[in-house]
Amino acid sequence: MYRHSRVAAVFGCMATLAMVGCATNAGVAPLTGSTMQQSQSTVPTGPDWIYQNGVLFHKPHFMATRQMAAGHRVNSNLLLTYGGGPVLVKAKIYLIFWGYKTYGDADKVKPLLKDYIKHMGGSAHNNIYTQYYETLNAKTVDIKNPKRELAGIWEDDTDAVPTNPSQSQVAAEAGVGVTHFGFDPNGEYVVATPHGRSTPGFGTSFCAYHDDAFSGNNIFSFTNLPYMPDAGSSCGANITTAPSDESSVDEGVTIVEGHEEGESVTDPQPFSGWNSQQGEIGDICAWIDIENDPFGKKSYTMQPMYSNATESCVHSY
Repeated sequence: MYRHSRVAAVFGCMATLAMVGCATNAGVAPLTGSTMQQSQSTVPTGPDWIYQNGVLFHKPHFMATRQMAAGHRVNSNLLLTYGGGPVLVKAKIYLIFWGYKTYGDADKVKPLLKDYIKHMGGSAHNNIYTQYYETLNAKTVDIKNPKRELAGIWEDDTDAVPTNPSQSQVAAEAGVGVTHFGFDPNGEYVVATPHGRSTPGFGTSFCAYHDDAFSGNNIFSFTNLPYMPDAGSSCGANITTAPSDESSVDEGVTIVEGHEEGESVTDPQPFSGWNSQQGEIGDICAWIDIENDPFGKKSYTMQPMYSNATESCVHSY
């Protein structure tokens, strides 16, 4: 069982919440300004902020399965628009392998994910995000493409992972990761849940999601990344001929994490960053034109991302 004391130690906003009042599904108007770059002096509120089981988090933004996205076509003359909120200017990825030692990793997702994150920075694929920006103190700040995005790896086997971890439990684990690594305003905290332990709906309606939560005086961005091979073809297994750097069964690992990383960079607090009528930068191009993209000397299976510059789904920029 996930210890409540551990959650309470991370989310230190409960006393504040008690003063301002809170309820389950006390929901989220996007916060304006570059709130990822500074501490929050007030507890975020709005129709999409959820207070549940001692955790305050935003309504997640899901990546649909292949079946749910079937028939999707990109509209012509589509542009992502900026909502005035933050982006991750110099993204750093923090990997939290929650219970992997306890529950096993037969498909070797952990070494693949580590290797992929090590090589994504500076790539032509990640350069797609450099055409997007944030506005901070009336100045335009362009997204960068840093070569080293992997900032930390933590194997957390302290507590048993629930059979079906809820959204609040995943948000709490992400908060524990923030405490472990320290708060990084450019950080994306990826909670990789192990084999057989996924949030309800995984593989049937969604493959992963990204979100943000509030702890102490900070809003942090995080991803719920389930054990992709458990979903089979619904989340990318055997979608194309696998490159030498990964196997067919785990192609969905790089497709889905690439999707969530790109959306976290351009819209870490959904939907105050870059968005469109067809969703975020990854949604528009989900499950179409899947290719094996080069990342230096490595190659990984990826989806394209949307480019405002070309008004199309692209694999590089």
